Amino acid sequence: MGALKQNVVCLKHISLYCEELERLHLWGVDEDIDREFNRVCQTIWGYTLDDFDDDDISERDHKWLDKLTAKKAYVFALKHGYDIGDYEDMVSDWWGFAWMILAEQRGLLTPERRALAWKKHDERLLANGVTAVLRSA
Repeated sequence: MGALKQNVVCLKHISLYCEELERLHLWGVDEDIDREFNRVCQTIWGYTLDDFDDDDISERDHKWLDKLTAKKAYVFALKHGYDIGDYEDMVSDWWGFAWMILAEQRGLLTPERRALAWKKHDERLLANGVTAVLRSA
């Protein structure tokens, strides 16, 4: 176990939530894959990648994410209590899940960060000619 030796009571096995996501990667379209990825993130964390702003992640973290490999992501996830492996290799969206784990570790998954991220998103839309942004509660 070496560097991974720690007191982990229970790993969160992300693959347990990804059956439909994996199926969509084989036969689905991008919109359905994105929707299902967000559903999985919402189930696990209560947030999605859209609920924080990329600018909230440091330049150092962005460089780390740009160089991230599946193996490094797997070790990173384990160190933070998550298992992103599945029966054959890794869950299809391991990179996106690594983003979510990093955001959680950086304290970005909060109602305040969510509100700021969506406000910034809405401002970009309005600046590009959208007249109103409606969201369901």
